[in-house]
Amino acid sequence: MSHLTTQLWDPLLPGTIDDPYPLYRTLRESFPLYRNEERDLFALSRFDDVAAANADWRTYSSADGIDLDETGLVFAPGRHGNVVETDPPIHGPLRRVLRGYLTPKWVSGLEETMRREVRAAAPGLCEDGAYDVAERLCAPLPLAVICDLLGLDESDRPLVSDSVAKMFYRVPGAGEVPDTAVAAVREIHGLLEGHLRRRVAAPGDDLLSAIAHGQVEERRLTLDEQLGMSVLILAAGIRTARNLLTNVFWHLGTRPDLRRRLAAEPDLAPSAVEELLRFDSPGQFVSRKTTTPIELHGVHVPERSTVVLLYGSANRDDRRYDRPDEIDLDRRVGRHFTFGGGVHSCLGAPLARLEARVVIEELIPRIGEFAVGSDPVRSYKPDERGFERLPIQR
Repeated sequence: MSHLTTQLWDPLLPGTIDDPYPLYRTLRESFPLYRNEERDLFALSRFDDVAAANADWRTYSSADGIDLDETGLVFAPGRHGNVVETDPPIHGPLRRVLRGYLTPKWVSGLEETMRREVRAAAPGLCEDGAYDVAERLCAPLPLAVICDLLGLDESDRPLVSDSVAKMFYRVPGAGEVPDTAVAAVREIHGLLEGHLRRRVAAPGDDLLSAIAHGQVEERRLTLDEQLGMSVLILAAGIRTARNLLTNVFWHLGTRPDLRRRLAAEPDLAPSAVEELLRFDSPGQFVSRKTTTPIELHGVHVPERSTVVLLYGSANRDDRRYDRPDEIDLDRRVGRHFTFGGGVHSCLGAPLARLEARVVIEELIPRIGEFAVGSDPVRSYKPDERGFERLPIQR
């Protein structure tokens, strides 16, 4: 049997969000093209199938959104400027507006800034006995980095932090974007519009200036496109890194053997980041819309169907990785899908990797023994995997 129409996997169920990996294994083994009729979606779970879909943007389109709700449409009306929710030919020119600021070389220039932020936080984190590491480090660090990248003022950070948190809040089990998220987007649009208008008259050396003066097809980006692109950078830069960092602390707090090894061998930080990205992806899946009927694994998928690419499952496929359900700090991970693939590979991936590496190198050797405390709270958004609240005890 190659497909199933009952609710074996439902991305909105709390139990699925808590631990999707046993279900992913069942899908890979028995239902590689899974059909959930109630949610009106298909799902691909094997590495090779996800790779093929990522590479074929003509068949698996992003232009109607990559979330199961209307997140992208809410963030940018008409999806204007939202690079991840466009296909070629417009995708390339939009991406080029950002490319000069998000190259690995440019991102590496932010390393000292990141280290200063982490070192400033280190005394309290290493001395206090108990705290929420999401609140104390995993949220403030990405917030500071992305605000500096865009050129926002330090005084803007509280509004940005509050708005992004509200933008990504979801009512557990519901498939709609709540009104609070829509209101938060309006608030952050107001902030960004003022900055963008000022950059038109007086550009600086920051990403908002590049966006304010960005061009596609020999015309300047419209204000809606500028806002959509700016919100995307803010949201993705803050949430992806926050989820990654909280996952790092979760796994090191529940696996003291891993923490001790990284404390003794900080040179393992780059490989540890890559393995944790593979093992527990901050972004679990994206959706695509088929532009033509397809046949796969004996299943007919009609045109205009929603197909979910399960990155979190593909990253644990034993057809690709040996012992995929184990964290192996010596693993040569190679390719994984945490940051997408094909034309839609994530431009901000070097930034997230660097933040996690700096945190491991600067904090783990100093912080000593710690464990995860009681009542952690996972991210509310079903395609994310991370923590809104992660108490740790030393």
